This record gives sequence, C-alpha cells and structure tokens, in this order.
Amino acid sequence: MSTTYTPASHKPDKLLTGFISVRAPELKHIYASLQAATSASEVTRKFGRPSGGGLQTNHVEDSLRFLNAVDLVESPTRDVIDTVERINDRHFEGLAFEARLLYHCNQQDGRQRHFADVHRALLSEGSRTVDAGRDNLRTILKRETDYDFSWTDEKIDMWVTLGEQVGLITETEDGLVLSPCRALLYDALALAPTDSSADPDYDDLPVDDGEVQEMFNWINDNLFTVYEARTGTPKLHPAITDVLRNMAEDGVVDLSAPGDSQNEVKLPPENLKKDNRGNRQDVTYVSVHSKPSETAYEYPLDQLLTQQ
Repeated sequence: MSTTYTPASHKPDKLLTGFISVRAPELKHIYASLQAATSASEVTRKFGRPSGGGLQTNHVEDSLRFLNAVDLVESPTRDVIDTVERINDRHFEGLAFEARLLYHCNQQDGRQRHFADVHRALLSEGSRTVDAGRDNLRTILKRETDYDFSWTDEKIDMWVTLGEQVGLITETEDGLVLSPCRALLYDALALAPTDSSADPDYDDLPVDDGEVQEMFNWINDNLFTVYEARTGTPKLHPAITDVLRNMAEDGVVDLSAPGDSQNEVKLPPENLKKDNRGNRQDVTYVSVHSKPSETAYEYPLDQLLTQQ
C-alpha cells in the first residue's frame, strides 16, 4: 500500500456538483475497468448507451472528467478524453470504491470543498432526518456554507443522488435520513488511525481498543461528518450514533470507557428529548471485529446486485 496521495493534473474547473449526469454505478464500473492506460474511446464504446442516433457517450466523458477532478484518474496525454489511467489506486489498497470516492471528494481544496461541506451543513441541524425539499436544503446550504455560486436544484439533486448511491444518506418520503450505511461506517472505522502515532491503513484485520476520539476525528476530517459538536468533549451526531449502536448490537464493534480514561467521545441517548449530560454515553475505545456477510453490511450498489 502506498501512503502517498497525488493530486491529478489538468483537472477540470467545473464544480463537482455541476456534473449532473454523473452516477455512482457508472463511476464505479468505469474506474474498475481501467487496469492500465486506456484509450478514452475504448471506455466510451464499452459504456456508451445505444440510441437511434448512435452511441451516446456524454455521460461517460463526464464520468471520466469527474474521476479526474477528484484525483482518481488522470491522463498521460493531459486529456482524459484522449487517454486515461488510474492514480492513487494503491492508496488504501482494498478499500471499497464508495468509501474511496468520499475520501477523494474530501481531499479537494477551494470551492471544490463544497461537495464535502453539504453533509457537514445538513448535520448542523442536529436531527437524524431533514426535510428533503430542495428549497429547505438550499436554505441550509446558504446559511451553513460560503461559496460564490447558486445552489440550484440540479446541484442539490446531483449530491443527493450520489450520496445515496454510495451509502452516505437515504432519501425517503419522510425526508433525508443522514445515517450512513453500516458498510460505510465499518470501512471508515477499519481505515482510521487507531492512535495519534498511527497512520490510516485499511486492513481487514480486527481493531483492538482503538482510541475512539482519534479515529472519529480522522473520519470527520477525511470521509464524512460525524460530530454534532466538537468543542470540549466531542459529541457524536445522533445519525452516526444510531449506526454505531446497531453495529454494537450486532457484535461487530465493542465500545468501552474505563473509569480513569480520557479523550472520550459522548454519544447522545436514543431519545433526543432526554439529551442532557447525565444521559450521554461516554466511549473511549472501540474494537472492530470482522464484517459479517450480511446484506445489512453491503453498500447500496452491492445490495442491488444481490437482489437481482
């Protein structure tokens, strides 16, 4: 495994949420198909959509540009619509594409940080679910982020669709559920450094007594937002806490807090109406065991394949 992260060169300036035709299944399949430097025309022939007017390839070209924009591919000829190859593929080798994509989106600078900031902004509401109406989401984003562009419905739709497909959120009739899928939180815990002297290193081996604050700090900064409040003793967001407790009930993680421990993280109670200091659970260490072969621990895209 390589610990070096290399930004792609000659990346497009287009906003990540501006790639409104991009979908996670195509990103995942296109990325997986690149085993060496490949002609973009070969990729478009393979993934183009037949139509009465010939092969439609715009969505494939947009997918290649998006993968380039988030440092997953680049071109030896400086144009991914000419020749394309993977980069950073040995960085966290073995990590699922969904978690890898979120990690790469979180490494972006400048106005491209907006993609990662959407999740942070939504969790600032402090609730497990937010009204999914685009006007409501736009109000939250305008209030909680500071970017010189318009949060159009198309940009919001793009983020919601991609976020749902990679298992970060779920859109239902009742609203936008902000809890990640168990597969994503499992990979996040398996990837995060277990103490201040460790580096992130995705490994299928169990984690024994990892320092929970160190692990969640890294996840919060590099994958997706996990905290409702970070000042003082960090407080895990209810949407994240629900998934962590589900995993503990499944025996996939063990949570502990010895009486003399420090650097704990606080978990809110299940009933948020009783969320006060005395009802919050302290956690200092987390052990992560093997991931079970169950549908609940698959990513949404894999669940779709299982159900077919």
